[in-house]
Amino acid sequence: MKQAVIDTNVLIYWYKAGFIPSNMDLSTIVPVYSIVTKIEALGFQYITNSEVKAINAMLASGELVSISDSIADQTISLRQNYKIKTPDAIIAATALVNNAELWTANTADFSNIKGLKLFNPLAASN
Repeated sequence: MKQAVIDTNVLIYWYKAGFIPSNMDLSTIVPVYSIVTKIEALGFQYITNSEVKAINAMLASGELVSISDSIADQTISLRQNYKIKTPDAIIAATALVNNAELWTANTADFSNIKGLKLFNPLAASN
């Protein structure tokens, strides 16, 4: 099975919608989340306990990836070679290092990164 790094915007959309669309067969992938996605999704000042539980349940359906030396090195390279914010660079580096597809609604933010495989599941679910 292939890995798919789930970007924060996709996770939040699925959480707000209350479901993952039925045409998104997650059994065909191994969902992987950057530690940045966990921080971004749970880091709101006024997040409620029920929101924390729901987002943590979604995160638990995948594998949480911490920042390794290889992800840090790839992030540095991306920051040096592309105009990209550090959190996005970490998420992209997580996908590149794990040879995974990046599932994001913001494909334009990542489209110029060579070797990065992109998929927008929100566009595919319409």
